[in-house]
Amino acid sequence: MLNLVWLLAQATVVLGPPATAALVAVAAQVADDELVDFGDFWRALTANFGRAWLWGAAQLVVYGVLGFNFVAYAKTTDWPILALRYAWGLLALGWFAVNLYYWPLNHAQTDKRFTTTLGNAAKMALLNPGATIVYALLALVLIVSSTLSGLLLGTVLGAWLALWGVLVVRQLLGRQPRR
Repeated sequence: MLNLVWLLAQATVVLGPPATAALVAVAAQVADDELVDFGDFWRALTANFGRAWLWGAAQLVVYGVLGFNFVAYAKTTDWPILALRYAWGLLALGWFAVNLYYWPLNHAQTDKRFTTTLGNAAKMALLNPGATIVYALLALVLIVSSTLSGLLLGTVLGAWLALWGVLVVRQLLGRQPRR
């Protein structure tokens, strides 16, 4: 049910980033074998609202600039622009991969500042390139499959990615779930 609430929150845009942060927080509780309910989700959503929107604004800026560049130069065939298009594509994939680590790391660390968490997520991605590539590619496959199937996979997408992210970050940090 929480995943369905998360999916509906994405449609509102305003609640999208906070709902993502809340879903990861609840996934961390589930990974620790804690019982969760909607109240846990709501408390995490309200507690993370401002920080989540700082993260969400960064997503809008980065993907907005990269998307604009792709559209603005779509018909240009000069080799320098083509090289830049590949670079923009790699930047988009790198940003996506780093942000898969963002919320699980944010919930796992004591310093929850945006720049600290983003820096730690980038370090985790760079220090674990193989795991990051596999993680990002499998996440992209799931997102594309979910989009193509509509609500069928979309109703489990967020929860699955959130729990998976928590478990991947814990494994890379060498942490075991709290029992």
